[in-house]
Amino acid sequence: MNTHVHFRRNALALATLSALGLLPAAAQTQLDPVLIEGQAEGYAAPASRTATKTDTPLLLTPQSVQVIPRAVLEDQLAFSLLDATRNVAGTGVDFGFGGSSQPLLILRGFPTVSMSAQGSTSSSYYFNGSKVQGLPLVMSNVESIEVIKGPASVLYGRGEPGGMINVVSRQPQAAPRFSFEQTLGSNSTTRTALEATGPLSADRQWLGRAAVSYDDTGSNRFDVEDRLTGAAASLAWVPSAATRVTLSLDVSDQKFRNDYGIPAIGNRPADVNRDNQFNEGTPISRSRNTVVRLDGTQKLDADWSINVHLLSLNQSGDQYDAIPTSFFSGQAGLLATGDIDRFYNVTLGQERSLYQLNADLTGKLQTGAFKHTLLFGIDTYRDRFDSQTTGFVPASPINIFNPVYGQLPPLDLATTPLFAQEGRTEWTGVYVQDQIGLGGGVELLLGLRHDRTESRFGDPAVEPNKQNFTSPRVGLVWQFNPTQSVYAQFQDGVAANNGRNLAGESLDSEQGRLYEVGTKFEGADKRLSATVALYQLTKKNISNYVPDESGFFDTLAVGEARSRGLEVDVQGEITRQLAVIASYAYTTTEVTRDETYLGKRLPNVPRHAGSLWLRYTLDANWQFGGGLFAQGQREGDQSNSFQLPGYGRVDLMAAYRFKLGAAAGSLQLNVNNAFDRDYFSGSHQHVTDWIQPGAPRSVFATLRVSY
Repeated sequence: MNTHVHFRRNALALATLSALGLLPAAAQTQLDPVLIEGQAEGYAAPASRTATKTDTPLLLTPQSVQVIPRAVLEDQLAFSLLDATRNVAGTGVDFGFGGSSQPLLILRGFPTVSMSAQGSTSSSYYFNGSKVQGLPLVMSNVESIEVIKGPASVLYGRGEPGGMINVVSRQPQAAPRFSFEQTLGSNSTTRTALEATGPLSADRQWLGRAAVSYDDTGSNRFDVEDRLTGAAASLAWVPSAATRVTLSLDVSDQKFRNDYGIPAIGNRPADVNRDNQFNEGTPISRSRNTVVRLDGTQKLDADWSINVHLLSLNQSGDQYDAIPTSFFSGQAGLLATGDIDRFYNVTLGQERSLYQLNADLTGKLQTGAFKHTLLFGIDTYRDRFDSQTTGFVPASPINIFNPVYGQLPPLDLATTPLFAQEGRTEWTGVYVQDQIGLGGGVELLLGLRHDRTESRFGDPAVEPNKQNFTSPRVGLVWQFNPTQSVYAQFQDGVAANNGRNLAGESLDSEQGRLYEVGTKFEGADKRLSATVALYQLTKKNISNYVPDESGFFDTLAVGEARSRGLEVDVQGEITRQLAVIASYAYTTTEVTRDETYLGKRLPNVPRHAGSLWLRYTLDANWQFGGGLFAQGQREGDQSNSFQLPGYGRVDLMAAYRFKLGAAAGSLQLNVNNAFDRDYFSGSHQHVTDWIQPGAPRSVFATLRVSY
């Protein structure tokens, strides 16, 4: 709904900026009160440069791109990337190891991080166009989430073939604003967020933003915790319309205990109390994270510009787990006694230093009747990871049907040997792209990238695996009328450098190939859009874990798998009162080459999945929303030895907007899983013991106030 909202700069917003050190004293007296007019946030997809790195409308982008705006995140009260991406066709979730803030997501049948390459199983996504790994996401700091389907390697280098998820963070604004949000809900869930943004100088050449937040995503599961504290600050220099430089700092501290779910018995998840959880009694795991970004844009003239992005990510932490597993006793032993074994797995002194630099030159020129949009780019990526791990140390078992908690003896780290683990990845690429306007609404996209990479994982004495890649991209789009287009594309992509196996042999890197055709629709007022896509996606050189005699796992890059599907995505405003975001995916998957898993379906990928969320604006005060999120039956592991049953979950929302003096406020009630449906969100593809139950009915109340 395009309801106009009027607000004035006010003393509270300016005082808050000043208290946070964002507003010089001189600026406080030089800013004259003026009336600012804006629009309430809607469901229409915001503009996105991510798929092409140029100012190309989504209608002319030969790729399926979905953008989830902040309005959807707020209405659905999204606490994680999983909550956000469930609105997009072809998405799912695998089993994660970094708490609820770091889910392992699936796009078009394949996880967005390699689940087979050594050292690569922590959550991965893109943060303002830069790849980050193992970084918990502060959702209150997110402006929108972009889902780019299919390989993005030609522009971004390392990336899984299913696609990339890019988080767009909130930026400093020229209009002063202060906002506060407080959520309270089931299982002691709480979220508190404060934000202040505005000009730091009278001429608005300097803009600032500061935000702090605290999230405690409560759980019904025994002894599961996930608390995330975040702080962010940004300083932007905008001397003219041609220049913008932004320096940003994001700091977070996460304290969590991993939830290892429940095991399978036979071909279904065990019939146990959904509150039972068996990783208990160990110290709380912790992750401290600091991200520094420098982003600069300079227009050289009317047609050419330079974009430069630098990112530094530094992490430290320790992780403690008592992992439940039937690896040795097997499901027969689990069924006979109800006892599941547990093993300590402690990783101490985790340190990660990740650095990235990207520079792009974009411009336009014409050769005869053809119009060209050119992109030349270079990027480099350096990732260093070090830790000390105990491996798997036996601990006491626990009964899954009648667990007795508090009996786990503490692990004596003084007498437990630690093994050094480290990862080193270096990746440098150059790329070129030409979008050629052929006339008649037809545009041809040609892209080419060359990468040099070296990686090693595990033993510090292992030699790095050095490899080179050249990846092509071809796309064709025809906008045959102002509101519709059809497109086709072909892309190759490089996912993970698999390093070497324990024998020191170099493993071929994981690579993907995509064929896709589709059509796009956009309303004349650009408030409603839709994409329909058909694709075939293949990933080869998939590594399989093979246990060796010492209990560690070696890798063998021999697998290949294929995903085919139909996807439909719709979002925007049907009328000025009714907004929608909806999706449907039909996906078939098959392992096409592997001695062990040939012919099997990929885990956690339903044949049918869909979502439908509607928001109705009754009047200037009241809004109501609700939706259905459904998935069909999925295979639970690589062997297809058990299945996760299909489900449909209903969520509801009601919001009341009001004025409080000069402030705008809202009270929002969310009911998730309104019919208290038992369901399972995902499982780990390599074992049968870690199946994640979905949360029961949960109720949340949110107060938002902005000045």
